[in-house]
Amino acid sequence: MLFSLCSLLSLFVDSIGAATLNKRASVSGTASVHLDVSTGSPQQLASGVLYGIPDQANQIPDKFYTDIGFKYNRAGGAQLSGGGWIGSFAGYQTRFRSALSNYHTTRKYGGTFILLPHDIWGADGQQASDAVYPGDNGDWSNYDAFLSQLISDMKANNMIDHVVVDIWNEPDLTAFWNRPQSQYLELWGRTYHRLQQDLPGCATSGPSFAGAPSASNSWWTNWASFITANKSIPTQYSWHMEGGGGDMQSSVAAYKSILQSNGLATNHVVNINEYGVWAEQVPSGSAWWIAQLERVNAFGLRGNWLSGEALHDFLAGLVGKPNAVSGYNYTAGGYWPTPAWQVYKYYSRNMTGTRVQTSPTADLRGEVYAVVGTNTVRLLVGSRAATGTFNVQLENLSAVGLPESGTLNVHTWGFPSTDDHYARLDGPTDLGLYGHPYSGNSLSFPIYQTDVYTAYAFEFGI
Repeated sequence: MLFSLCSLLSLFVDSIGAATLNKRASVSGTASVHLDVSTGSPQQLASGVLYGIPDQANQIPDKFYTDIGFKYNRAGGAQLSGGGWIGSFAGYQTRFRSALSNYHTTRKYGGTFILLPHDIWGADGQQASDAVYPGDNGDWSNYDAFLSQLISDMKANNMIDHVVVDIWNEPDLTAFWNRPQSQYLELWGRTYHRLQQDLPGCATSGPSFAGAPSASNSWWTNWASFITANKSIPTQYSWHMEGGGGDMQSSVAAYKSILQSNGLATNHVVNINEYGVWAEQVPSGSAWWIAQLERVNAFGLRGNWLSGEALHDFLAGLVGKPNAVSGYNYTAGGYWPTPAWQVYKYYSRNMTGTRVQTSPTADLRGEVYAVVGTNTVRLLVGSRAATGTFNVQLENLSAVGLPESGTLNVHTWGFPSTDDHYARLDGPTDLGLYGHPYSGNSLSFPIYQTDVYTAYAFEFGI
């Protein structure tokens, strides 16, 4: 998360998210899989990362990108020396070069790059209290010059294809926009129309608020009203899901309601370009977010809770390497897969075929994502940093060619982990085959979530 661009602020916000999760740390109920309802093809919608890519090309080996179906990176040189545009022109160049390097890496693996102008400007959460913001005192000349330089450099470096410009990050937080909302709205309109003028067809995203959509959130309602009147509607609608609460179904419903009330279409791409607090970035939480994003057809990028050079490393916590904590060396290699990376690998490599409709437990803490392949059904199951026992219920087994009663042999795999996010896991644990008797065209079996870390995969033949 771009809260994390200031380490102290990162720890503070993560503690809020963790506290929220701890208040509801027990999971129960039933998560359901409706085998008769197709929801389209798997697209690895959750396989994106905020920062996490080293500026040194090829530092992280190819397989760590390709094996997870890598889709998106979002960056802009945050926390690098020089302070960005408002620090010095050299500072601007340092941050632009970092973004350009990350763009090239992203494109190497077929991904789309989300550019963060606020970080290149210098509003990365570490700026001084007297830092300049675009439009201060009604003067936009400095920001206009910044946009001219940025657009010129994007053109000169062919940084156009598969780029989305995220107009400003989390303006609803003073860490990144310590000015009135009216000034932000003017920034939005000026930036959007300047991009369309100088980079016709340039993809844009926003508002990238830290707060999820809500009819009671004036940042959301005022912004939606403004973009309607100003005709500055982004290509992608984006916001962040890192508060430790909320779910994608209710957030998307609220977003659609806000847009509809302003006469705006709701068929644009939704990109949750920061998701998951640190406590959720383990196998169980990763599985929970994958199911949430796939259910509503939203792209997602894992939040990043690191700072300094480490912010530009580790694929947002998906890989580890020697001395990750003590004696850290930014340019060192020796990467290994973490338990969370193994979840994303399984998600990309194994969960192929057709997605089917699922629903979480009533308390929203237990989740399942499911696909039907040519001869195998696969489920990915996890909790939202919660322990307890919940059930997974398979409905309409006959829809995949199974009898309405009998015994179903289910193969189980575990993705164990600890609170060491950099620990190595070379593959899931084979937990064996178990025969579940069933009748009535449905089967329910328990998930014993004895820790907050482990995710599970279940497979059965059809």
